[in-house]
Amino acid sequence: MAIFEFPEYSDLGGISAAQRDTWEGEKALRAKYRHYYSGDIFNEKVPLEAGIDSTDIPPLYPVGLNLVKMLCIAQAEALFGEWDEEIVRFCIRQDSAEDPVAAGAIELASTILQSNNFNAQGYEISLDRELYGGAAIKIGPELSLPGYIRLGRVNLDNFYPVWDPDRPEVLLECWIKTVMTKEQVKAKYGISTDKEIVERVEYWNPRRYENRVDGKRIDAYSGVNPWSVVPIVYIPRLRSNAWWGDALTPDLMAVQDELNMRVADLGESLNYNSHPTRWGVNMPHKFNVTNFEIGPGAMWDLGKAIGAQSPLPQVGILEIKNPIPERALDFLKFLYDWSTTSSFIPPIAFGKDDGGGQRSGRTLEIRMWPLIRTTRRSRAYMAAGFQRMLYIIGLILQQKKIAGVQHSSLRFLDGSIVPSFWPMMPKDQAAIVDQVVKLMSIEPVPAVSLATAHKWLGLGPAEQTRIEDFVASGTYDRLLERQNPKPVTPATSKTSGDE
Repeated sequence: MAIFEFPEYSDLGGISAAQRDTWEGEKALRAKYRHYYSGDIFNEKVPLEAGIDSTDIPPLYPVGLNLVKMLCIAQAEALFGEWDEEIVRFCIRQDSAEDPVAAGAIELASTILQSNNFNAQGYEISLDRELYGGAAIKIGPELSLPGYIRLGRVNLDNFYPVWDPDRPEVLLECWIKTVMTKEQVKAKYGISTDKEIVERVEYWNPRRYENRVDGKRIDAYSGVNPWSVVPIVYIPRLRSNAWWGDALTPDLMAVQDELNMRVADLGESLNYNSHPTRWGVNMPHKFNVTNFEIGPGAMWDLGKAIGAQSPLPQVGILEIKNPIPERALDFLKFLYDWSTTSSFIPPIAFGKDDGGGQRSGRTLEIRMWPLIRTTRRSRAYMAAGFQRMLYIIGLILQQKKIAGVQHSSLRFLDGSIVPSFWPMMPKDQAAIVDQVVKLMSIEPVPAVSLATAHKWLGLGPAEQTRIEDFVASGTYDRLLERQNPKPVTPATSKTSGDE
């Protein structure tokens, strides 16, 4: 998606200078973060002194160790845990009773995510939160999709929001800019233009919405906002002192620069010691670079002493002592460990282990605690954003009055349907089965329901219905009879004594 600047902020309405400066400052920060994540930072050259002209300037970071990309992706992937078919699930709140309406609402929420390919979109949204500090999701009706809702990730460089100062999860108004080709404009709006690139500006507030293409209002896509909310959810990674949220990237940029420069210094040291400057005193006449080359398998013949007292023949090897100080490697390890520690990702999360993680599951959990704690905090913000998303979806479906989903979508409005994330750490399936068996065996009443047991086992709620149908068909009883046949009682004959 292309990114263009507005030629005039008047296209966005009467924007104050303070709001414009806020947007511009945030756009500049995101450009810098993207400069690191994309690896463009590694194209920078070593700065030269004034007056020095060189056509072969070496790169400033020749090694190209991209910590920003590695750790942002690692945190984004950790958010959703060890998921199976769906990247995130929905369930009834624990203090609410399950009923057919709630089950329909859960199924509807899953259908909406599946029809919008949220398994992929979820990662993109999570990565935006780590890289830029937050992510935006646009919600709208789409009757051609299963679930009748369209979800779309918003490009933050084209997103201009105004937050409610009392409720930061609510947007008072926003503009979304979309860059389109003239073919797209013709196909979508039936507008012909000579411009190769056309900008669409979409505006929302709780009372109205408007779409302008090339500065012209499109009446068919403008009017009264029927939902009384801005249908966009912004989910920060962590919000401390900025509406946009706190990104992970600025914590990594300085240490990435230092690590790359120090690794480059080690490379220069190895290169220098591998190709050292040679000098000699009282050397033979033909001792020169051509005759005495340096390379694998090369051998120097320094001549032969003449006389009875000449030394015995000997062969030696040129050696370099301590080309790299040992402490330099320790410093590199410190830089790398600090970068992962500051991003709350322990070394064991990357498979680096000194044996402690293999002692017990509890030890592994303690060593993974920094990542677990950070992921829980990130999930708290993500869960709040998902519930806000469900609320807006409920408003849309209620306004559209779509048969079959209108009743179920009411549960989106009362907050009883909540997101359920997968475990952060992979669990031993045998341990889960053992836990389910023990809880189901408690007398006189099992300590866990069949639905919850299926949820732990990862079988899904539909499995309970299949089991009920299986038992009702009588097949289960016949299997029990085959496995535990009733003993046959032998017939007794009557005798005179019995009579």
